[in-house]
Amino acid sequence: MKNTSLSWIEWLERLDRILTSTRKDVAAMAKSGGSSSVSAIERSKRQLSALNEELRLLDRRVLVREPDGGADRASDLQRALDSALLQLGAFLDRPFLDQQLAARSLSAIDTALRDSRYEAEVMIGARRRTA
Repeated sequence: MKNTSLSWIEWLERLDRILTSTRKDVAAMAKSGGSSSVSAIERSKRQLSALNEELRLLDRRVLVREPDGGADRASDLQRALDSALLQLGAFLDRPFLDQQLAARSLSAIDTALRDSRYEAEVMIGARRRTA
């Protein structure tokens, strides 16, 4: 993978598409359940996992750090994606729990996906402020 800001743009576009799709899959699973929804969530987990690995390879030097030398926004995003993947993995290890436990698990997944999107938006926002 090239270490350019264009790579970041492409990666962020893919992240947005996959997060949106995964949240739809989780919502569908919460409404109906079923093996087709589990398959969609498995696919989403594979896609997010691949993006998470790519994030480790992208050149973080092109990102602007906070003026005080503080937070590494890419690391924050990495942690949020790790959390989402952990939640997805835990659910897929036991997808057919009783409905109440499944609903809580799916809610935790949705929260982790929202947190990932938020961290991506913060990272982009930090970059835009200095551009």
